[in-house]
Amino acid sequence: MLERGEADIMYFVPGELIDRVKNNPKLMLAPVVSGSWWLEFPGFQDPKSPFHDKRVREAVSLAIDREAINDAESGGMGRVSGNWINDDVQYGMAWPKFPRDVAKAKALMNEAGYSNGFNVDWLTPAPNYYSRGERVVSQLQSIGIRSKLQVMERAVFLKRQQGGLKEWPGVQIIMNGARIGASWANWYESNFKCGGQLAADRVCVSDLDTKFDRYLASDQPAERKALAEQIQREILENYYFVPVFRHAFVNAIGPRIAAQKWQDVFPTAITTGYAYPWEDIQLKN
Repeated sequence: MLERGEADIMYFVPGELIDRVKNNPKLMLAPVVSGSWWLEFPGFQDPKSPFHDKRVREAVSLAIDREAINDAESGGMGRVSGNWINDDVQYGMAWPKFPRDVAKAKALMNEAGYSNGFNVDWLTPAPNYYSRGERVVSQLQSIGIRSKLQVMERAVFLKRQQGGLKEWPGVQIIMNGARIGASWANWYESNFKCGGQLAADRVCVSDLDTKFDRYLASDQPAERKALAEQIQREILENYYFVPVFRHAFVNAIGPRIAAQKWQDVFPTAITTGYAYPWEDIQLKN
């Protein structure tokens, strides 16, 4: 439809179609660097969970080929960054890229008592980004973590997130993603804090929640920034969440639109991957 001029904008060009858009002189690719993606381990606080052991969570991080995921899913136009919170929001921290080292990952699995790996009931990616979940399933097999991909509609996924641990029984991995504006606190409060809208009781680290309460109570910018960075650092150093990459939400612009560059249609790329205001988009005569 885009090629025929029946549609003017296409959102979320999948990785396998990126070159098709690139190679069509009538179309324009709009690779908006947008949301961050990460892995989380529901109920890792339970000593009976294999993910209770920090070494296992670190092994997962070491087994992930982030560059390959970025290349396949975003044509290499995303950003392999180290934080699960975007660094373009208030107090969001830049963090070094996590390394890939399968040999070290295997050694950590062995130290943790999982030399033969273990089974994960489901790995569930945020809908409808199923192919990137399949890549993680495949990469984790290299260290003996065997899983199946679970797909579901977006509304069901969000409802189950809000439902907490009872909705994620057994051993589970969620591949989550978000693009939240304004402040790092919006990310933490929604996706990490115990009782958060999308966290419920799936993630509960009481020491960090106590520090977050201090952050909310403080009116001193220096103290707030220090607490924000301390909390983010502890999440990353303990692999409570394992960042994967910040994807390029790859969109495409059709031949009817008059634009010299893709930013003419997506001037709000810092805050959203969607084009607006529509009234400002010019068509060719």
